[in-house]
Amino acid sequence: MLSCLQKASRRRSFDYFKVICIVRLQHAQVQSKETAVKDFSEIPQPKSLPILGTFLDYTKFRGFNVANLSNLFKARFDELGPIYKETIIPGLSEPTVHCFSPQDNEKLFRLESRLANRDPIEFLKVVRERIGVPSGLVNIQGEEWYQLRRIVNEHFLTNSSVWSYSKDIHEVSEDFVDYISRSLDSNNEVPNFALALNKWALEGAGVFSLDTRFGMFTGEVEEHLQEIVDNSNLMFQLMAELTVAPPFWKYFETKQIRILIFVLDLLSRYYALKQCQAAQVAAIKKQRDILLKRIKEKDPEKLTKLEKLMTKEVDILVSDMLGGGVDTTSNAAAFMLYIMAVNPDKQEILREEIKTALQSGKVDGKSLQRMKYLHACALEAQRMFPLTPGTSRRLPVDVVLSGYNVPAGTRLLLLSNVAHHKNPEYFDQPESFLPERWLERKHKSKQEWSNFMSTRSGFAMIGSFGMGARACPGRKFAMQEVHYLLISLLSRYKVEYHHKPIKPHFRLVTVPSEEPQFTFIPL
Repeated sequence: MLSCLQKASRRRSFDYFKVICIVRLQHAQVQSKETAVKDFSEIPQPKSLPILGTFLDYTKFRGFNVANLSNLFKARFDELGPIYKETIIPGLSEPTVHCFSPQDNEKLFRLESRLANRDPIEFLKVVRERIGVPSGLVNIQGEEWYQLRRIVNEHFLTNSSVWSYSKDIHEVSEDFVDYISRSLDSNNEVPNFALALNKWALEGAGVFSLDTRFGMFTGEVEEHLQEIVDNSNLMFQLMAELTVAPPFWKYFETKQIRILIFVLDLLSRYYALKQCQAAQVAAIKKQRDILLKRIKEKDPEKLTKLEKLMTKEVDILVSDMLGGGVDTTSNAAAFMLYIMAVNPDKQEILREEIKTALQSGKVDGKSLQRMKYLHACALEAQRMFPLTPGTSRRLPVDVVLSGYNVPAGTRLLLLSNVAHHKNPEYFDQPESFLPERWLERKHKSKQEWSNFMSTRSGFAMIGSFGMGARACPGRKFAMQEVHYLLISLLSRYKVEYHHKPIKPHFRLVTVPSEEPQFTFIPL
């Protein structure tokens, strides 16, 4: 009996020894990997010239067009791998590390503090100071940004707040579809549909930013709208060019900066309400004044944090919410309509879900959440046409990315959207529009579900509205607008597209390469 106990004891001791050895081996392997971390200087770099760096790669001499910036990033990724370092002009531009790895994305976002540091758009800050308007939420950092963002989040990101606008946003979409019905030409197209989309987006932005309807589809506020749209487009184009150009503007006023000052000053007079000549600007000012009057008459103890903030910075908040929201939302809608138009079978599946939802009456915010195929279509459209190439960050600590040590404070560009949105490693049949890939597990094969989970857990895509603490605060409003547009439109029309294929072009955010001109067939 004693012998058996001794043998058992020896076996347990041996098993324990094996565990200790395994743990020590794993620890040694981890230490070995850590000691194998390469220096920052060893990060791959594109070919460059001694003085000019890679500057020529961003000029017409090398065939560069800012609209195709994502293609340049993708070419760098194919050549240099998941991480590379680039200094456009040595001594003038700072080194920037470009990251494509989903694993690096995950590490960076998990290390991110509440005071997430995303580079301000420096030239925009300078221009806004020149014309005398605040920097806005996009350009402030640290505790100031955090406190302002907390207030904005309460209004923009809580379901109860977003859903409270459901009825009005649905009415905006219904009015827009009525406008389409009145505007169809002999080819069943709406002339200058891009402008019509901007009117729809501006009308929706007015609902959640000023709690009002501008009347974009009544025919009473048409004057100067095209001027606002054209100048907004020019503003985003200039900002895209300045984003990749050497920062000569730090030393002297460049032509691009001069034009941007003029354009932003003009738009600030529309959106920030310094002058009121155009009819729609008068409407904005009127509703701004009504909103402020309502806030001032309210019991101070019952004011929300956002209402308190509006009394101090109403102009810049209205400008950011209207100006930024209109462009992004109208482009998201254009891509969504295009992908549905060229995939009529998926459009029909979505139409059936919409019909079922509408049979129970008007769709509200909560029931909108249950429309799984609608959400799947939106996610798949964003995969195929991500609204941004990625995002930027600076970490306050050193970090190891793709095996290289990256010092604290280094400028990082996270560009996995460019490399992986059509990568078969993460998405089966990546060139196909397959909303089904985003549905629940019961609708997927084991392999499809595995790929889907690896996409989410591996951070293969940052998403159209960013990720982490600095993600776009208006993303829920924007997608609610797009969802209601599809509901109103597809319940009454079949959408077709008969022009050049639309591709994503870069203009600070991604925009359609062609005019979004659709054919609407009444059902």
